[in-house]
Amino acid sequence: MKLSLHVGAEFSLENFSLSQLIFAVKELFDNEGLPGFLNVFLKIVEQKLIQSGIQCRHCSVGSEGKVHIHGNSERTLRTSLGIVKLNLIRVKCQACKKTFVPLNQILDLDKFDRKTREFEKLSIETIAEQSFRRSSEHLEKTMGFPTAFTTLHRWFSNTKSIATSVKHRVKTIIADGTRYKKKIDSQGSNRGEVKVVIGLTSDGELVPFGAWTRASWNDLANYIKRENHASEKIKFKPIAELLVTDGEEGLIRAMKKLANQHQRCLFHMTHEIGYLLKYKDNASQKESEDITDELARLIYLQVPELTADPLKNLEEKIKIEIEFNKVKKQLEEFIKTLKYMGYTKAKNFVENAKSQLYTYIESWLKTGDQNPKVTSLIERVMREIKRRIKKIGSGWSEAGAERMTRLILLRLSQTKNRWEDQWKSKLGTDADIKLTFLGVTSEI
Repeated sequence: MKLSLHVGAEFSLENFSLSQLIFAVKELFDNEGLPGFLNVFLKIVEQKLIQSGIQCRHCSVGSEGKVHIHGNSERTLRTSLGIVKLNLIRVKCQACKKTFVPLNQILDLDKFDRKTREFEKLSIETIAEQSFRRSSEHLEKTMGFPTAFTTLHRWFSNTKSIATSVKHRVKTIIADGTRYKKKIDSQGSNRGEVKVVIGLTSDGELVPFGAWTRASWNDLANYIKRENHASEKIKFKPIAELLVTDGEEGLIRAMKKLANQHQRCLFHMTHEIGYLLKYKDNASQKESEDITDELARLIYLQVPELTADPLKNLEEKIKIEIEFNKVKKQLEEFIKTLKYMGYTKAKNFVENAKSQLYTYIESWLKTGDQNPKVTSLIERVMREIKRRIKKIGSGWSEAGAERMTRLILLRLSQTKNRWEDQWKSKLGTDADIKLTFLGVTSEI
């Protein structure tokens, strides 16, 4: 099948400009050319569909049944090609006397949609990066037609593409939370918290479990456990080998049941002890920095990659084990020094955490696996979440903050294109459609 595109041109050689020609061509094809081509192509598809035999969507009468053309059905769609105005044939089934639009049977459109799904995907990706108002302005500039920010908000609230599952078994599970400004509740508070849980597979893939704003850590842990527990008659098997947290006691108590081991984030250890020394134990700035540096030296131990040579690996493990035993003794002396200097808060903080500081070393000595010792991955994830729900926008509803956080999680889990996979079946990207450009001819 060949389609011909006819373009009329009027120009003067006196004021001719290549730049103006490019603007004119772009405007023509954006506003009329591409939408017009799409409309014509769909009319051809419609004719072929009618010729091949139509099945009534109401009574399931096939091509042997009779349908008559009943009229036309107009529909205006927002697409990434521009505004497309469709004039579709409506037919009437002679068996059940009901009318329907044949082309709707193969279009990836819902009954009252005024947008294509590919434009919905583009819009949702845009609002993940900036506010609804700025997204509206950005889309109008790039697409050439307006889309109200309230419309974008409605699409975001209704989309089914922001779905996550907690039914995963991973190598490492990481949990964290962040505050945000929500709509003022009945108690007059605007303080909200979004809790995030992600996993890491042995291949390093980020697996989003989800985000929640209306549940406690204990509720979340019980929910994740219940969803991954096949039967109450058998013992629950933890879904992860390692849990990495920032040290929040309520989080640890609730989530530790989901993993075999627990690792305190070392970055948070050095960050929080500095705060405790300065503001709780009244240490000087220099003393606080010196103590923090000393703690960092004691808890950060580098473990090498294991090689294929078992003798070399044994030698490395012996070296690390000797260093590890030495450092553990030094940590005990460090805690005694804090007690002697009267830094009670800092001393209690390190003492309570010491059993969870070296899980990554103990695991490496047993198995050779390098497990995370800091929550750097989720820190990057949380930085993106904070940027969108704290710096770009406030006054969120709890459901809105939850949905936006899940959207960001899906967008960031690109190791295996999890976000693209969400849309693959919706967009029908496996369809066998191939268009070929055959050239341009002119008549003067």
